[in-house]
Amino acid sequence: MIAGRTGHLVLLALLSIGVLSFNFGARHLITNDDTRFPVLARDVLDNGHWLLPRLPDGLPHLAKPPLMAWLIALASWHGGIVSVRTAALPSLLAAIGMAWLTWWLGARLFNQSAGGVALLVIVTMVGVHAHAHSAMPDMVQLCVLTAALAVFAASEWGRRSRYVSAFYGLIGLATWSKGAAGLLPLTIAIVFIIANDGPRALERLVSIPGWILLVAIAVPWWLIAARGGGEERFVNAVVVSDQLAWYFGRNWGWQALAQRLSHPLAVTLPWCVAFPLAIRAARRPMEPALTAPLRFLFVWLATVFAIIAISNEQRERYYLLLCPPVALLVGWWYSTLPERRRAWAFATVWGTVVMVGALALRFDTQRYNATTDLAQLRHVVGDAPAPVYAMDVPELVLSFNLDRRIPAMSVDDFETRVRHGDHAYLVISDRALADVARDPCLEPIARGLATRRAFTVLRSRPCPPMSTSLTESTRR
Repeated sequence: MIAGRTGHLVLLALLSIGVLSFNFGARHLITNDDTRFPVLARDVLDNGHWLLPRLPDGLPHLAKPPLMAWLIALASWHGGIVSVRTAALPSLLAAIGMAWLTWWLGARLFNQSAGGVALLVIVTMVGVHAHAHSAMPDMVQLCVLTAALAVFAASEWGRRSRYVSAFYGLIGLATWSKGAAGLLPLTIAIVFIIANDGPRALERLVSIPGWILLVAIAVPWWLIAARGGGEERFVNAVVVSDQLAWYFGRNWGWQALAQRLSHPLAVTLPWCVAFPLAIRAARRPMEPALTAPLRFLFVWLATVFAIIAISNEQRERYYLLLCPPVALLVGWWYSTLPERRRAWAFATVWGTVVMVGALALRFDTQRYNATTDLAQLRHVVGDAPAPVYAMDVPELVLSFNLDRRIPAMSVDDFETRVRHGDHAYLVISDRALADVARDPCLEPIARGLATRRAFTVLRSRPCPPMSTSLTESTRR
């Protein structure tokens, strides 16, 4: 029996790691979101700015805590170079950890069969696989959030105080990934306890050691960011704009409403198809022991969806937090099916998903990578001592892929530098260049493409005495 279970777990481990690591490192980092934390990690390694890593503009990055930048820096420490692979490695490891936490939850809440299927389901979800290869902090956040809720389940819904303290500690750690969003596990736990046992049972979450641990872990970054970035800038740019107004606004047009429905489906594909079957099965009479686990998963789903759906900004990756409960419900539904042939049926479906997904991923990766071409830009400015600036082009993409500091700059500021005799390069989008009259102070020397945006590389040269300025030409 023990040997059989060990073999089963080894097979699950090989399958999950193999699926999640498939095509790892092949997808380029070519958006500002994907390159932000790798650029911050490079600043950590090059300049030692561990507490407040800086972007190419020289300002500390305050919008998100630096946990992801630290993890990328540690992954890149041995080689000293932040590459696509080392930038995405923390997300890959977090995805593997999250998948096994999902297995553990399924086995604890239901049975081994439900846990195994939940693991295989979640590693083949579109959103999970995509963000396992991303350099953004969303997968790390999902792993820590899942760990916190696993500890909450292990505490028997707050009845074991030792686990409650650990629960608060993990919440504190979660805030270091994406700020206030790390408090989601506490919200889920509160809603579940009220729904399952009534408001009076909330006293289970009272834990002085846990609260001290939460404050000790979560608060320092906020204090460091407020002091290092300037209190006024921190309050206006982070607390108000990023944490409050960014999430709670009035973005309720038809397109935004459609996104609130399409994004949850997109990240849980293809297994969202089986989710209605799990809901249907949960409505049938069942053993009393299953009531609390199923209620916990539905509360997890409903709470996360409600909080994200009312937010002002809608991104597909925000809904990644729905993946574990969906996988667990599908795993539980599978365990309720008659044992005859269910394993073969699931293996056939899962194998088909893996093969189709692998082919689609190969094609999509090639298509995606083709949206950026920096070959000419790298050739003309790769080792040039003159500074390079970007206008209407994702500057973090250029900074990461050219491994040099390329801040954004307006036409007015670049013109001022040119008029003072500075030698510099400007990477400007073709759509912005179309609004600028030809100026004798600048000459085009290369072209390229950055995330589907065509650009031209301009190089400064000595200006004639009576040259027309970029600004004046633009105004005319």
